[in-house]
Amino acid sequence: MKTLISLIALLPLGYAYYALESAIDPIKMLYTITGVGAICLLILSLIPSTCKRVCGQNFLRYRKTIGLLSFAYALLHVSVFIVLDSELDFLSIVEKSLKKPFIYVGVIAFAIVLFMALTSTKKRFARFSKYHKAVYIALILALLHSFWAQKVAGVFEYGVVAMSVILLGERIFHLKNNLLYNAP
Repeated sequence: MKTLISLIALLPLGYAYYALESAIDPIKMLYTITGVGAICLLILSLIPSTCKRVCGQNFLRYRKTIGLLSFAYALLHVSVFIVLDSELDFLSIVEKSLKKPFIYVGVIAFAIVLFMALTSTKKRFARFSKYHKAVYIALILALLHSFWAQKVAGVFEYGVVAMSVILLGERIFHLKNNLLYNAP
């Protein structure tokens, strides 16, 4: 099942490979595919916990795979910026960052996802699992980065935000109920 999830998640990259030649703006296309892929997979990585609490279905064994795929897309997204758009010109990267502050928000989101990817092994996860709750902050920052970078938001963007609000709202509701029922 993890292999199937990985293959499905990588389909947009296969599409990008074949559509790159005919793209009007190939770099923008790669930004879009990798950015949307990273955000969608980050959202999907929250679903197994919700399914367990709400439906009683245990898909937690797939959460790490989905999270690492989200990181892979985020890494590709950052690589498009550094390698293709800025051509490894770090002075240009700093200048672009100063002109476009949404990049800071994206860098913070990427740093959080990078930390979670680096600490996702069994041994490290046992030690750092409480910090993995930062995924919620990463998601909010990634959505902010995406909205700030876009000139116009459409149905897809609002759908992604709605799904995020539902998943984050469910967690807040669950946390509130736990605090209420476990209070002394």
